[in-house]
Amino acid sequence: MLVALAMLVVVASFAGSRGGALACLAALACGGTMLGVWLASRIQRRRLRIVRQIPSFLDGIVRLVTLGNSVPAAFQSALLTTEEPLRSCLDHVSRMLRGGVEIDRAMMHIAKIYRTEEFELVGSVLRLSVKYGGRADVMLERMAVFMRDLEQAERELTAMSSETRLSAFVLVMLPIGIGSFVVMTNPKYLHGMWNDPSGRTLLMVAFLLQLGGSVWLYRMARLR
Repeated sequence: MLVALAMLVVVASFAGSRGGALACLAALACGGTMLGVWLASRIQRRRLRIVRQIPSFLDGIVRLVTLGNSVPAAFQSALLTTEEPLRSCLDHVSRMLRGGVEIDRAMMHIAKIYRTEEFELVGSVLRLSVKYGGRADVMLERMAVFMRDLEQAERELTAMSSETRLSAFVLVMLPIGIGSFVVMTNPKYLHGMWNDPSGRTLLMVAFLLQLGGSVWLYRMARLR
């Protein structure tokens, strides 16, 4: 992250030395957009890894409950064999449980932090089994099967829409890249447009169209 920010500052400084303040701003806008896309992609990949680990974690709880462990004890024991990144999320839950927080509230808390609704569902099932009893192992097993089926459907949808998402990314980044290149190589062209009333209007309209199109393409590409 620090390396990416340093590279962005270097590129913006170089563009500013070649084309002035507008070139520097264009480089910052282009680089900031690319950095934001990269960060969003990393966050999404981490969230997907967490969601894909939840069924295996539930299977561990089911095995321990079947052997005669209570649900809280099974939760703590299954936590010990869980790998990252789910392990760090569940460690947070474990600390909250030791502090006296109910399991559904703890799971809802990390669900808001990681924007993962599956944690809320798991917490609700665990709380029902602890408070009212019943076959917690059966409910958790069915939930694990449901989450695996949902994951398989999402993977198929992602595979079918990969070309659409790639096209959306190219359409968003192409105007930004071309505009930044023009500003850095020929800053007088942009200065002339900005100093002309009609040119300034065209630039503002282009910016609004680019912004609206980027939001629309992003929402279309992230449909799940």
